[in-house]
Amino acid sequence: MATVDMSVLPSVSARARPVPLCPAVVGVCAWTEAAYEGELRILFDEEQLVRPAARSVSNQDVQPWCFYERQVFDTQSKMREVGSGKAVSDLGFDDRSAQQGACQREG
Repeated sequence: MATVDMSVLPSVSARARPVPLCPAVVGVCAWTEAAYEGELRILFDEEQLVRPAARSVSNQDVQPWCFYERQVFDTQSKMREVGSGKAVSDLGFDDRSAQQGACQREG
């Protein structure tokens, strides 16, 4: 009789990674809290002021998007690029502005 080594199977209590529930749009779903929680806002075009600020995002656009900690795409602030079809459960900062395209630092 064969036995199965249960030590290699994931624990039942292991936390599952949250999956963003985002409407089928060509744009970005942005949530006010990490793990795709809180208020949902959908971004279709650049936003010089994301209000309320976003903490987690799902990019369903065909282009990458750049998210900035400060308003008006301040390249001196923290920023994070999220590729097409990618989701980030915690940007690491509160996003206050966002625009379509790759992140680029000035200078």
